[in-house]
Amino acid sequence: MTVADAANDPSLRFVLDADAPYLANLAALWAVEPRLARLIDSIDLASPSPDAAPVSYQVHASKSSVPTLVAHTADGRLIHLHSRYDPIDEAARLIDPLRTDETVAFYVQGFGLGYHVQRLFERSGDDTLLCIIEPDLRVLRLAFEHHDFSKLIESGRVLWFWELDKAGLFNRLTPWQPSITMGFQRVAHLPSTQLWTQFHEQMHTWIEEFKAYANTTVSTLVLNGRRTAENVARNLPWYIAAPSLSRLKDLYKARPAIIVSAGPSLRKNKHLLKDASDRAVIIAVQTTLQPLLELGVEPHFVTSLDYHDISTRFWEKLPENLRTQLVAEPKASSAIFDLNPGPLWLLGNDFAENLLGEMKLNKAKLPSGATVAHLAYYLAEYLGCDPIIFVGQDLGFSDGLCYTPGTSYEDVWRPELGRFCTLEMKQWEQIVRDRNILRKVPDHQGRPMYTEARLFTYLQHFERDFARSRARIIDATEGGVLKRGATPMKLSDALAGCCDSPLALSRPEYPGLNWDRLLECRQSLLNRRAEAEQIEQISRQTLPLLEEVRDHLEDQGRVNRAIGRIDVLRARMAELGMCYGLVMQLTQDSELERFKADRKIAAAKLAGIERQRRQVHRDILNVRSVIEAAARFQKLMDETMARVEQFATHPHRQAKRESREAA
Repeated sequence: MTVADAANDPSLRFVLDADAPYLANLAALWAVEPRLARLIDSIDLASPSPDAAPVSYQVHASKSSVPTLVAHTADGRLIHLHSRYDPIDEAARLIDPLRTDETVAFYVQGFGLGYHVQRLFERSGDDTLLCIIEPDLRVLRLAFEHHDFSKLIESGRVLWFWELDKAGLFNRLTPWQPSITMGFQRVAHLPSTQLWTQFHEQMHTWIEEFKAYANTTVSTLVLNGRRTAENVARNLPWYIAAPSLSRLKDLYKARPAIIVSAGPSLRKNKHLLKDASDRAVIIAVQTTLQPLLELGVEPHFVTSLDYHDISTRFWEKLPENLRTQLVAEPKASSAIFDLNPGPLWLLGNDFAENLLGEMKLNKAKLPSGATVAHLAYYLAEYLGCDPIIFVGQDLGFSDGLCYTPGTSYEDVWRPELGRFCTLEMKQWEQIVRDRNILRKVPDHQGRPMYTEARLFTYLQHFERDFARSRARIIDATEGGVLKRGATPMKLSDALAGCCDSPLALSRPEYPGLNWDRLLECRQSLLNRRAEAEQIEQISRQTLPLLEEVRDHLEDQGRVNRAIGRIDVLRARMAELGMCYGLVMQLTQDSELERFKADRKIAAAKLAGIERQRRQVHRDILNVRSVIEAAARFQKLMDETMARVEQFATHPHRQAKRESREAA
């Protein structure tokens, strides 16, 4: 192959003018990744490499006249990053066997002169994510000088990684979680990985960790989506009556907070909390509230977000005069709010705000927490606390235990205890039943310990949050996994160094519940119900038209007439967009399946009738799901209006007392 042939090859588009591809590439890169563009443009390849540089590079012509790249290592090795004969054919042999018609996310370790990356870009679908991992920016500079990558750079589906920054990696991959859960395939450019082995091994490890995190996050969202929406709807009376969290913004600015979780290590130092309640804001997760009260520690706040009624066990024995203020997500089980004897704050929630759009409540929101401990952390940040001290946050099985002794889990196990079944054995059963998802991680002292996939996902979530926090994070758990971004410290040292003066405000003033606007929500709920009924009717009218398209794809005239009628219905549906989003909260699994179908159709690069067949099959399944979800939504609105009427006719205190007596 000649240079002229290479210039005319649509897969490579080499340009004989050496400056032309570089300028085009940099112009495209400045628009999407300005920091990387600035770093690459600052490299002077004309200057000799510093003596300390482990690798130097030279560009040569291959036997086919296409440029190839050679690396000279400090230890005298000569590594050819591409074939000396035909780099284009070599790239094809690496990329062509990949299932680009099914996989919608790839990460490429090593760029070289980019032959394999360009090949993958052109063979993959228009929505396929490509992550380019290349630590040596001199390589990118050389590649950009020899090859026009401007279309690849401008595509909006290419992410560049050149530094060891786990938090940055997770933050940039997070918007792509649904695609990554469909498969995130590694493409290793072996000569590049030989040059920078440790870098690529670390990036590979972190990406595998993100894959596990994404799978757990998306699965949880899909599995709990319907239950979450139903709980929020049933909690609307509490949502309307509870005060907005905005009153608490920066209330404890620059004062320490202690977040108390129920990890096994809590037993080591929880006694120290008795002397800290007037010097630090104590935020308990719901599991630890009762044990702390029994210890004589009344937390300032307690957090809850568990949608399941089983969490009511943590609220069954609380004193009527409890001063601890509950901060909860509206998706939590309504039984918690009925049983809670203390003050209540509810976070703002998009589903609730859209249900009650006409009321314009606009309650303050916090980031969505994966666990009650995450919610406690976000609350501490919202309060303005600094530092934020964690205790009992093991995120693993310290000393062969799941939970700290003394929690209500022991009450659940108590009927099974006996001579041949101890509390320690029940704790161990909890661990070994998840043996298939156990993994070893370093503990706070660097020693190996066990955790499991779910807890490991929570760890990734915390480490991402710690990396972008302005507060100092202290891990005073004295056990559990190592948490990047947190400073390990004994609780006694943290109390002595950070909690050395009394709080100016012992407990925040609580304005109380306001039920005056409760009945206003009825009209909003009636409006949403009527809109959902329209959505169901439009969907039922659309379904036979889609089936007609499916059955007569060979008759494009008939297909086009059916599509025209569908477009009219689609326009009517678009006018109901807000309520449509609420309805789809009840069928998150079908939303995910539609997303996957879209990505697979794009990846397969289908055209003509076969593309239409795949699309109409996707749409038929989706419309059937919408019909079912719209009917469920109307029923949910009826149930919610009945609950509102119940709250309006029975004072909430009486309702709470009856619930407590029933429990």
